[in-house]
Amino acid sequence: MDQVYLNGQFIESDAAMVSVFDQGFLYGDGIFESFRAVGGRLYQFSQHYQRLLQSAEALSYPVTLSQQDLEDILLELQQRNGLKEAYFRITITRGKGQVGFLRGMESALTCLVIGREFQGFDDSCYQEGIALWVARTRRNAPEAINPKIKSISNLNSLLGKLEAKAAGAFEVIMLNNKEHICEGASSNIFWTKGQWVFTPDASTGLLEGVTRSTIMRLCEERLNLRVISGEYRLQDLKFADEVFITSTSLEVMPVVRVDNFTINQGQVGPIARRLRQALHRDMIGAASGREGSV
Repeated sequence: MDQVYLNGQFIESDAAMVSVFDQGFLYGDGIFESFRAVGGRLYQFSQHYQRLLQSAEALSYPVTLSQQDLEDILLELQQRNGLKEAYFRITITRGKGQVGFLRGMESALTCLVIGREFQGFDDSCYQEGIALWVARTRRNAPEAINPKIKSISNLNSLLGKLEAKAAGAFEVIMLNNKEHICEGASSNIFWTKGQWVFTPDASTGLLEGVTRSTIMRLCEERLNLRVISGEYRLQDLKFADEVFITSTSLEVMPVVRVDNFTINQGQVGPIARRLRQALHRDMIGAASGREGSV
């Protein structure tokens, strides 16, 4: 039976319990972050940790877990569960309170860390490409909910995922309230034209993914491609040579169809393939302590 880390202890997952009065359960008052370990080392850990602190600060969470503390917890959990290529998720909530929004908040934060063997997607997805659906659900306006908060209150993305499932698509493209391309329900989006790579700007209200930042760096450093972020509309995708989406778990996933129009005659393009290879090399370099290590 696998173990989890809950509020200072490593315990069996079946024995892990959180109060029914936890504010994360009652009100979605919580944050999360995901991590990967490659070759026994955490990949891009510092960037993910800083984003966790960014979310915590936005919600006034008094997080006392240092970067070294969290790293020790993740690696201990990896060892206890016998994980080779690990995928972790940390969830932090405001802790036990009372029914009634923000009443009786005397308890400490709830902190849960789960570790699992990383399960990538079927290789056919990368060889044949996937389909995106343009969601009717719009991404939350940044003026309403700060996109820098990686919140467990993720109903907006869930609605997008339900639309993708109903349409038989792998993922959705979510537009913002100005009809600009924003992001997927749980991914960032890129497309190419010649030697140029385009991606929505943070001003559209997207969550700036750590993998997104890495791909932008690899485009320029490894593939000699110019990356341009901005505010774009769906019609811009129709003229793209390639489209792909990224995330910690997806890596670089090629797209061959968006709604009812086909990308690159339905064929996976070379840039998506090369970027995924470059990402894997970056991971291996980090695992061996070379460039890109944390």
